[in-house]
Amino acid sequence: MQVGFIVILIIAIFVAIFAIQNGAPVDVDLFFATFRTPLAVVMMTCLIIGAVLVLILGTTRQFKKRSESKEIKNKLKTLEGDKTFADERIKAMETEMQTLKDGNSSLTTRIFELEEKNKAQSETIAKLNGELNVLKSQEITAETNINEGIGTEIYNEKSEAEIE
Repeated sequence: MQVGFIVILIIAIFVAIFAIQNGAPVDVDLFFATFRTPLAVVMMTCLIIGAVLVLILGTTRQFKKRSESKEIKNKLKTLEGDKTFADERIKAMETEMQTLKDGNSSLTTRIFELEEKNKAQSETIAKLNGELNVLKSQEITAETNINEGIGTEIYNEKSEAEIE
């Protein structure tokens, strides 16, 4: 900021020196009127008009920059709020995910235990089926023996009846 002020001051000094050296009156035609004024006055008037135009344009630009800055700050606040909300949602989802993982590992352990139980029960059922088959074959053998014994007895009774 100070460097700009120093540069402007140096330019103003050069303009003042130039105006003093060129103080002769000149004719100025402005629209429909003609004036006779010193060259220094014409130069200072043009310099002041130029400075005012630069000031107006600079101020307009500055207002635009400020409004853009405010708009960007408002957007930033909105986005920060959205980011905070998203961070909270992410934390909640991570907590839920961890809970589900814990539940999943618990269920996996339970499934493994149940599969082991199922395997043990399948082995027990296989043994019982084997024993049942043995018992059935023994029962069939016993029934056959009984039926043969009854048939023999009936045959023997018939034979005895025929003999008498």
